[in-house]
Amino acid sequence: MRRLGVYSVVLCLLLLALPVATQEEEGNIVQVIDQSVKPGMEAQYEEGRKAHMAWHKAQNDTWGWLVWQVISGEGSGQYVVGTFGHKWSDFDTPSVSEEGDSADFEKNIAPYVNAPQTRYYAFLPKVSRPWEGTPKMNEVIFFHVEYGEGQTFNYLIKKFHDGIGKTNWPVHYSWYVLVNGGASGTYVLVLPRESWAAFKGPDKPFDAMLEEAYGRQEAEALIHKLGKVVKYTENSIIQNRPDLSYIPEKGGM
Repeated sequence: MRRLGVYSVVLCLLLLALPVATQEEEGNIVQVIDQSVKPGMEAQYEEGRKAHMAWHKAQNDTWGWLVWQVISGEGSGQYVVGTFGHKWSDFDTPSVSEEGDSADFEKNIAPYVNAPQTRYYAFLPKVSRPWEGTPKMNEVIFFHVEYGEGQTFNYLIKKFHDGIGKTNWPVHYSWYVLVNGGASGTYVLVLPRESWAAFKGPDKPFDAMLEEAYGRQEAEALIHKLGKVVKYTENSIIQNRPDLSYIPEKGGM
């Protein structure tokens, strides 16, 4: 029985990792750095961030660095810095000198922030309908999935994605899964919002869309199963800060 229990744990971990292994081969690893600014130092931080991005530009950095500010939910007021579209091997050979980057960070940003927190996510393109460009705001929903239920959750978001395509439901969204830097089984749904009015969402509710796609009985079963595998959710709003971001001329992210 003990050996069987060990095998079960390993199997669960492998099932959780399957989508990650597939996606990261395609260059969809995202590095996200949360930066909490010390009280009263927001102006100094933003000037320092601009100077640091100017350093990246002067180095002809081919990686893009997008910055958002959290305006609701946990971490309100903090800044989020992200670079997208990488393979794991990219971090072995970054586009700019790590020593130079660290030195400039220490000079321009470190005095104004608490210890940054870094996380790595895998973008899941096969269940996403991304927004073209960078919206003014994003609604971000974190799904914390029960241990061992990663495969079921992956199945559900694929069914939802297929139903959206089948009914041509007018929404854009991106799915990510946390691969390092936090609790296992964390998925993130990012919904672009070009205005506050856009938070209203489509006229047709999500459950009505599912019923149109699969019929009432299957739609209700899918929603019920989602409630069983998700422990809890968290949500927040992040505002795009293009004035603090850096995008290389060739459009790298």
